[in-house]
Amino acid sequence: MNDLRPGSRFDLHLHSTSSDGRFSPEEVLERCARAGLDVIALTDHDFASTLEVGPQLVAGRRLHVVAGAEVSGVHDGTEYHLLVYFPGAIPDGFRDFCRRQCQERAVRYERALSALDLAGPAVDAGARNGDRALTRLHLAHALVDAGVVRDRSQAFAEYLGDSHGTVPRLSLAFTEAIRIARDCGGFTSWAHPPRGAVEAHIDTFVAAGLQGLEGVRPLLTSADRRFYRTVARRHGLYLTGGSDWHGWRDDDPGLFRVHAVEIRDFVDALLAA
Repeated sequence: MNDLRPGSRFDLHLHSTSSDGRFSPEEVLERCARAGLDVIALTDHDFASTLEVGPQLVAGRRLHVVAGAEVSGVHDGTEYHLLVYFPGAIPDGFRDFCRRQCQERAVRYERALSALDLAGPAVDAGARNGDRALTRLHLAHALVDAGVVRDRSQAFAEYLGDSHGTVPRLSLAFTEAIRIARDCGGFTSWAHPPRGAVEAHIDTFVAAGLQGLEGVRPLLTSADRRFYRTVARRHGLYLTGGSDWHGWRDDDPGLFRVHAVEIRDFVDALLAA
């Protein structure tokens, strides 16, 4: 990333078919390149991307790929997500951890199918081996395909929320996710952190090793952005940013982009690693 320019356009939060995105990792890259992004990170749920990292030529454009993942953990009964980035290739230890997480997801998925009284679709060998991550969105699609609900929104509202109890709870503590990521050499940032949760838990998570907040993302008000910047300064954290793009809304990546100057401390940390 040594050729990084002050005006480089980032998106550090993207999903693919390796978890609950619509498009393959390769197609996500092509769409990002065509959209004019310069630096991206594929951050599938509990999945360590197999994409080549570093600068590469995609769709005739230079695109820098940062290695990443989005790890799920629970704290005080609530699920939170941790973005983990690496300055180079993802180390084997973190890959092994993610594979175990995906295998656990497959077990949870099967138990949820049983709780929903759905016959299928059965978990394929790839998901069972931890080669991709099954999520609540896959369960929503199963409910739609079975004719139980009319669309994904109804599936989440009536069957897949935490209060419904159909999806087994996570076993990984969020603070443990932070520790594992740091031990593997990853840079950690709390994904789309709710303001109330930040106020309640930021001290605990920083003590566990949290390094950043995803404070540059779509739909935040100017007051929200000031809040995350203030919290970051107070706790010595960097800001990261991304769209959390999945591709299901027929929109292209790049409509939301983060400029390097907005996340300068994070970029500098990656460069210094």
